[in-house]
Amino acid sequence: MSIIETFCHAIGERDRYTAEHSKNVARLMVGLAEYVQLPVEDVTIAYVVGVVHDVGKVSVPDHILNKPGRLTDEEFAVIRQHPDVGADLLGEVDGLKKVAEIVRHHHERYDGQGYGTGLAGEAIPFFSRMLAVCDSFDAMTTVRCYRKEPFSIASALEEIGRCAGAQFDPVISKCFIDFISRHQDYNSLEAANA
Repeated sequence: MSIIETFCHAIGERDRYTAEHSKNVARLMVGLAEYVQLPVEDVTIAYVVGVVHDVGKVSVPDHILNKPGRLTDEEFAVIRQHPDVGADLLGEVDGLKKVAEIVRHHHERYDGQGYGTGLAGEAIPFFSRMLAVCDSFDAMTTVRCYRKEPFSIASALEEIGRCAGAQFDPVISKCFIDFISRHQDYNSLEAANA
């Protein structure tokens, strides 16, 4: 079993939603990377980052991870640690140092108001900015323990567009919206889930 498969297995054993979410995000990352014609080695990085981005959630207690209501400030402080925990885990593995730094910054916001180290704009690693969009899109379009009705694909894309330049990189947001809007597999998901 490869180290990536080991991390995937650990995520799956811990939380079924996070495991499925990670697969979805990896698929979105690869699709977007191919859509914008990144080199093959970057498509591979996009896949790995998508799969392992939430590995740090293994440190979050179940009662917080699966809480159906709003998190308290203390609970949210625990959740906010998962990018650093994940990056620290990944950083211990030879060959995953770059992936670790991408994971560390995936909850930064383009306007600097996210969590992580307070990076803003293009100071945030490119793949972290890409991951922020893919991660948010999947979170919006799937059932969550705290929200039973997912956003429609159209509503999620509208939200990404609305948050471009604040939460998300505006160029990546536009590319993502174009990618999903033109990609039949993603447009047909909504019909299949109805």
